[in-house]
Order: sequence, then structure tokens, then C-alpha cells
Amino acid sequence: MQWKAKQIMMTSAFASALLMIPAEGKAAEWKLGMSHPQIKEVQQLLKAKGFFTYPTATGYFGAITETAVKKFQASARLPVTGVVDEKTYAALKAVAKPAAKQAVKTSAKPAMKQTTQLATNTNTVASSTAKSAAESKLGASGEAVKTLQQQLQTLGYFTYPQLTGYFGTVTREAVKKFQKDAGLPITGVADRTTLAKLGEALAKKAQPVSTQPAIFLTIGASGDKVKEVQTKLKQLGYFTYPEITGYFGQATAEAVKKFQQSAKLQVTGMVDDETYTRLAAQAPAKKFDPIELVADAAPLLGKPYVWGGQTPETGFDCSGLIVYLFQQQGITIPRTVATMWDAGTSVDIPAVGDIVFFQTEGSTVSHAGIYVGNNQFLHSGSSTGVTISPFNSPYWSARYMGAKRYW
Repeated sequence: MQWKAKQIMMTSAFASALLMIPAEGKAAEWKLGMSHPQIKEVQQLLKAKGFFTYPTATGYFGAITETAVKKFQASARLPVTGVVDEKTYAALKAVAKPAAKQAVKTSAKPAMKQTTQLATNTNTVASSTAKSAAESKLGASGEAVKTLQQQLQTLGYFTYPQLTGYFGTVTREAVKKFQKDAGLPITGVADRTTLAKLGEALAKKAQPVSTQPAIFLTIGASGDKVKEVQTKLKQLGYFTYPEITGYFGQATAEAVKKFQQSAKLQVTGMVDDETYTRLAAQAPAKKFDPIELVADAAPLLGKPYVWGGQTPETGFDCSGLIVYLFQQQGITIPRTVATMWDAGTSVDIPAVGDIVFFQTEGSTVSHAGIYVGNNQFLHSGSSTGVTISPFNSPYWSARYMGAKRYW
């Protein structure tokens, strides 16, 4: 007798846990589009009565949950609103409590049998749901299709004026569009993977969206993103400051304003997500202009020679100066004189913007500069810093190796 009583108590506890009866309390008005742990509780209560047929309780109040609530309300003779108000919540709990009491009164063997049967029924429902989901394709009809249409409508894919419950070509196209955006195979069939992704998208849509943009640059900002913006603005002809500084100052703000005005964006002078995206998508307004490259070099005259230097702040070596100036024009070239010589297109007679090479030491090219016209070239010499030298002087003409073009 003692063993039997203990067995009955354990069976009772197991049955109570399985039914997942919630604690006493009031419910808010849970409805379509909301997410909350208590909604998961509601779904578990509905599932215990066979109204909620989705395999798992998600905590998200979607179309499936709304349909389950409506069916329960109809069976309980409550107003069929699809909204879980206090009366609906109380009725759900009232239904669950007698079921728990009945489980306590049963013997161990019948209780275990009932538990097994309930688990079997739940698995059958889940399996049936999964099967019907997998078969939601062209020609299907019913509540599952109507629910699918409502979900697609919420996400903006199903645009037909009414929910028909029939899986026609309009529904198939809506499914295809969603699958494409979700990175799924574009089959037009609402299989289990597609439905799971739909659930994720609906849950994400229900979450509050942050108003803080991912990219926001304004006066005072600095770093690589600012350099990227300045380079792009320079390529498009809006940023005319001679250097890419990486600092967002007044000159950058004015360039941003000009771009925003041209792109018909709100003219703020600040780079937000939309401005950044539109700016990155713009093709350069014009091709490389060697005259502009030479003009950018003018403020650099007199900068010191520094081995490995490639910025106005530190100074330049010969290849660092060339890389920096071409970078301002949106052109990337190799960093060292030797690798520059191996790249580019050879030209017989240099023109403005071509790179001229010299052998000042060793057995191959060791120095380079930019031809600026009138038999002159710009370079950073170890004894002169950034300067302009005569291309046809006895010293340089005797060491000249050739010219290459990179544009």
C-alpha cells in the first residue's frame, strides 16, 4: 500500500508537469504580433487541449496562435476575437485544472497509459502539422494555406486583397520571393524549413527596431570609415581637399552635403546608413585625370624624405609618395619600386601621370617618380624630400630605365 501511494503521488506530479498548469494571475491582452514568455504558456495550454497544433510553443503570437485561440473561444462559447483577454485566459486555466485533478485521482497504471497516449497524440499532431506544411504547394487549400498567406501578408510578400485559403500562383510567387530574400532554395513550396524561417522573420518583425543607425559619421569623427568616405567623395568630385585625412572636418561635411543634394537625400552633412549606402553604390563621376593627381601633389612639396613613409604627417619615401597620390584618385598600385616596375603598361614617351623609373643603385630599378610634363618629374629624394627635378638633366637621364602607365 505504501509503494502504491508513492507511485500515485509520482504519477500525479508527472501529469501536472506535463500539463504545465500556470500559476494564478491575470493575463494582458495578448494578440497578433506580440512576443512574451506568457504567450508561450498560453500556447502550451492550447496545445494540451489540441487547439495549438504547431510542434513547439514559441512565445510569439502569430497567425497559428490566433487561429488556435479563436477555435478555443468558439468551443468555450466566448466572443471569437482571437485575442487572449482575461476571460479567455481564465477559461483556459479553468479547463487545465480539472484535467490535473482527474490525473491525481487515477491509478498509477491508467495514469501512465493516459500520459503515453497524450504524448502519442501530441507527436501525431506535430507529425500531421509537419506533413501538411511540407505539402503546402500549388493546388493545396485549407486553414494551413490561409495561415501561410496571412504570415506572408504580414511580411509584405502576399499582396492579394484577401486571404483565400487556396494555394494558387499568387501564393506560390509570394513564397518564392520570401525564399529568395531568406536565402533558401526557390521552390515555391512552403516546406518545414520555409515555415521555420517565416516564424523567425515574424518574430524579428515583432521586436522593437533600434532608431540608432549602424553608421553615423559627423564633424569630429575619425578613422578608416572617414577615410573611405573621403576617398569616395574625392572620386566623385565632391571632396576637393588635397589630402585624405581620416578626420571628419568642415571640408568633409560640405562634401557630404553636396553629395546628398545631388542624390536627393536629406541635406545634413552627416553620413548615416542611407547616405553611406548610396555613396558606396555610386560609380566615379569621371575617369582618372592626371592633372588632378599633379594638383594634389602641390601641397606636398617640401615634405621630408622618410624611409617607409607614405603620409603627409610623417613624410614619404619615393614609392610611398606615388602610392599616396594615386590612392587619392582611387587607384591602387604596388607599394615598392620593384613591384611597380613589374606592373603597369610600358610607354615609350612618358605623359603627365606616368611613373618614371631610375637605376640609382644596384642592378635594377631603385627610384621612381611621377612625370608632370615639361621634362620634369615629381619625386621624394633622400636628400631633398618631396621636390620636382628636371627629367633630362645629366644625372637623371643617365639613370633612366623607362616609364609605366597605371590608368
